[in-house]
Amino acid sequence: MHYPPLNAQALRYLQQLQQRLNASGSERVKTRVKTAQQVLAWCIEHELVPGNSLNLPHFTFNLALLKAIAFVQRHLQQACFLDDLSQSSRLNNANASQQELKSIGLQPRQNRVLLKLEKPETTELGVTTEFIDSDWQQLPLAQFDALLIVENLDCFYQLASFNVTLPYQQPLVIYRGDTQYSKGCKALSTVWHSTGKPAIYFGDADLAGLNIALSLQCRSILLPDISEFSQHASPDMLHETQLKYQQRLQHLEFSPGFLPYQQLICNQLKGLRQQNMQDMLLTPVNLLL
Repeated sequence: MHYPPLNAQALRYLQQLQQRLNASGSERVKTRVKTAQQVLAWCIEHELVPGNSLNLPHFTFNLALLKAIAFVQRHLQQACFLDDLSQSSRLNNANASQQELKSIGLQPRQNRVLLKLEKPETTELGVTTEFIDSDWQQLPLAQFDALLIVENLDCFYQLASFNVTLPYQQPLVIYRGDTQYSKGCKALSTVWHSTGKPAIYFGDADLAGLNIALSLQCRSILLPDISEFSQHASPDMLHETQLKYQQRLQHLEFSPGFLPYQQLICNQLKGLRQQNMQDMLLTPVNLLL
């Protein structure tokens, strides 16, 4: 019978086994384990192990066998466990082997961010655009002096409706994203943090928003003056599902400028939605010391 190429789970099993064998040289496994059965059935099909291997209670893998498995996989143009397909695009993975492995490889939007141009541009089609979907790794990050991460998509598209004052000449403005762009935003924010340049968060001023800002390593958060914030903030704008963040945020050492906001958000459990900050003068307030 013809046994199909090893699936993504079996490939990961061999990758992990390879790492252990580099230290131990061999490993005895139970043949009743489902993934081990898949690998052994494939090996029997290609005459790499004795035909009765699956009938034994245990089987011993070694580096020589794994080397033989890799050779056959590449010879048959099947996905090889030695190749790190997780960091390659799915198009490149398709060129490397003839089998479909949709669960392995970079997701289509994994490195994508949605960014706002400083000035709208007209494309070759005559369409004026202000927003671009781009691979963050292709962005000239050195040209920007700050990163502004905008939480809600409606506010991102209508950022001009807000009175935002930033003390920077060339900020990079991106949408934080949910399931669509959040991975790209997270990766970009990590690299941006290593540059030492400031990152600013603009989103809901509540427990969840504060938690997001800190997770993205933002240095500051866009807020109205504390007098205006205290006038408009309300317990109705902070949902009870956010209470899981309260204890940790209460005990963080925030900057003196943010302490009054912390008191309202973390202790009095008040929030101010991003959409309700229209017509307020918004400036960056430092978060942590």
